[in-house]
Amino acid sequence: MSVWLVTGFVAQSPDQKVFNKKTQATDIYQICVLLLAIVLLPVLIVNDLGMGDPYFCKYICPQGVLEGALPLSAVNEGIRSALGKLFSWKLVVLISVVILSVLYYRPFCKWICPLGAFYALFNKVSLFGMKVDEHKCVSCGKCAKVCKMDVDVTKTPNSTECIRCGKCISACPTEAVRFQYGFGLLRKTVDENAKIENKTNKNETKEEL
Repeated sequence: MSVWLVTGFVAQSPDQKVFNKKTQATDIYQICVLLLAIVLLPVLIVNDLGMGDPYFCKYICPQGVLEGALPLSAVNEGIRSALGKLFSWKLVVLISVVILSVLYYRPFCKWICPLGAFYALFNKVSLFGMKVDEHKCVSCGKCAKVCKMDVDVTKTPNSTECIRCGKCISACPTEAVRFQYGFGLLRKTVDENAKIENKTNKNETKEEL
């Protein structure tokens, strides 16, 4: 698993892309894969023992082909002769991911991997988040331009697509973007309460005058 994570990340994250394309990443694909292959199919389609197959690992994830089938079949004729339609399908998936990785940034992580959809649920309440100082921000748009996950940090600082790479921080000319520690919902609640309190104090001051 660790080898797949490393090789997959490196393959999908080169510094330069052939076409240097950016796409609007959406959660819908990952959520569909998560619900269908991880939740619904293993629950609804079971064997005699009441157990479901690991459908995502078996039919979608190319890790097994990359780390197991390809190297083993290269040195073992018996394994090569046993390869069938499932191997061919998984090989197509692997080649497709490699090709898409040349054209787009981290396509497997953005569109297919169900872990991305699961982890994204915690972005809003993460201990490690993003903070934008509205007083320092000059709306130059440089942060949005350098973001390879297509996130405008000034509009959604803790977007579900954000991977906390810090490129927006480096690109900001006024240092308006920074990392922040603490629970997201707690931060939001505290900030909102502070704004309401300040507004109330101002209104009371005006009434006294």
